[in-house]
Amino acid sequence: MSTYTPKRGDIQRAWHVVDADGLILGRLASEVAKILRGKHKPIFTPHQDTGDHVVIVNADKVVLSGSKRADKTVYSHSGYPGGLKTKSYGDLLAEKPEEALRITIGGMLPKNRLGRQMLTKLKIYSGGDHPHDAQKPQPLELEHTRLRGPQEKKPVEPKPTVLEDSSPSKETIELDHSESGDGEVPESGSLENLGLTSAVLNNLVANGISTVEELINHSSEEILGIPKIGPKALEQITACLEDSGLSLKEI
Repeated sequence: MSTYTPKRGDIQRAWHVVDADGLILGRLASEVAKILRGKHKPIFTPHQDTGDHVVIVNADKVVLSGSKRADKTVYSHSGYPGGLKTKSYGDLLAEKPEEALRITIGGMLPKNRLGRQMLTKLKIYSGGDHPHDAQKPQPLELEHTRLRGPQEKKPVEPKPTVLEDSSPSKETIELDHSESGDGEVPESGSLENLGLTSAVLNNLVANGISTVEELINHSSEEILGIPKIGPKALEQITACLEDSGLSLKEI
């Protein structure tokens, strides 16, 4: 039995549109590169372009996890001695978000003429509109590439108070403790009372967050933008706040 090779007429190219608002750059790029190569099709052939067209909108709203916005860099060289130029991904996303996405996705395609041909099927726009309505692109849902996943924020229910002793003094203490977990915290609440590790605590204080009230006024994306604060540190902060009946600001 001979190996099947798709003919030109066997390749049917569809159009997909992706809303990049809130999606992580690297995870989005890997999924789009797979669509451009055609790896989602049973007729995928490594040496042929069997992929589909992809339109990306809201490219200026992609996010980077951890401190990659400041630490991750992109390089360019003029070809002359001393002509190396570096730029952080945060600056590139602010100036040319389409170019940042194109560079990232292009790095996941073959480094030859075939890869350059695949990249021509990619259309990127910083706004929410695109001029490809005539092609009738179908929405491509990539919720698993969203920052921290498609999780819904559930309201924190107060834990039931268990009174072991019916003496008035202990009963008053238990009720006061249960009322303090309703989400209200004094302005001078110290971060040390949350039980955070010293490394996370020092990073927050170094970036101007020294009280619990200042911490809950930040969203998860803003916390991840702090240097040396990654997803694991964010999970620790979220868990400590939930234990106290608090949560980060929702966008």
